[in-house]
Amino acid sequence: MRVKSFLLPGILLLFFCLVFTAPGFSQYREYYVYGKVVDTDNKPLAKVEIRLQDTNTSRSYKVITNKKGDFKLVGIPHGIYQATIKKEGYKTVTAEWNFASPQDRIQKVEIETIVMVSEEQILRVERAKQAQAEFNEATAKVQQGDFEGAITILKKMIEDNPEDANAYYLLGISYLKKGMLPEAAKALTRTLVLFPKFAGAYHHLGLISKEQKELEKAIQYYEKALELEPKRVDSLYNIGLILFELNRIPEASSYLERALVINPDDAEILEMAGRCRIHQGDYAQAIEYLEKAKQRNSDQEKIKFLEDLIGKLKQLLEEQ
Repeated sequence: MRVKSFLLPGILLLFFCLVFTAPGFSQYREYYVYGKVVDTDNKPLAKVEIRLQDTNTSRSYKVITNKKGDFKLVGIPHGIYQATIKKEGYKTVTAEWNFASPQDRIQKVEIETIVMVSEEQILRVERAKQAQAEFNEATAKVQQGDFEGAITILKKMIEDNPEDANAYYLLGISYLKKGMLPEAAKALTRTLVLFPKFAGAYHHLGLISKEQKELEKAIQYYEKALELEPKRVDSLYNIGLILFELNRIPEASSYLERALVINPDDAEILEMAGRCRIHQGDYAQAIEYLEKAKQRNSDQEKIKFLEDLIGKLKQLLEEQ
């Protein structure tokens, strides 16, 4: 009896010593790794597979995220791991997770939230990049005066994406530059269906209406552009020109002087503001505007015209 009672504790002690000092035992259950997987809208992703592969051994571990996108790996040995995060329909994410330091007790490690991008989003981004490149090419052709080349590119862009408001807008401008007014109006109107707050489209519809001698309609389009962009100088100036043509001089003067508040150094606006003041009998203000217009002009013929006009106004002013 004494022998039995003496040997058993000794055997158990030897067993525990062997187990706890055996190679690799101190590596067991060292890390508790946890985290979350979401999409680009920060919504949790369930059924995401996370696989860890020890870069130095054949050991691997796998876990699947729950409905809340959460995952945890309890009791993995220290080491450097290659993490592969996969889900059908999403781009696979890879990362190195470094748990190289041995631990005497379980160490909790929270992994930074993993964001996965869907393959559909990636495709949209690639399409957007391609569309931007094509739009840049079309823009360059417009700047070079190759409107036919621009139209060819823009038609293809619209065929690929019928909701591309920018392509319709540039197509409208290209048609306008070629004098194809009905086609231009159609493209610009489609632009506004897709993007109702596109001030530039309203402005160019105003240009088309003016070319078609629909002056009141042109004013309405320019006014709509100004509602969206109150400091749009070209719309203010064009309304001023139409009102001057219609002999609505005080109204024309008002729009032109609003334009000068925004751009006080524009020679053409200064000249038209001066002409309005002549019609209103305000020769002193007219001379001031015309002098500024002359100073900002580089066209010698125009400078000569303005000098002659200013001279006549000064004479009229003296006679008053």
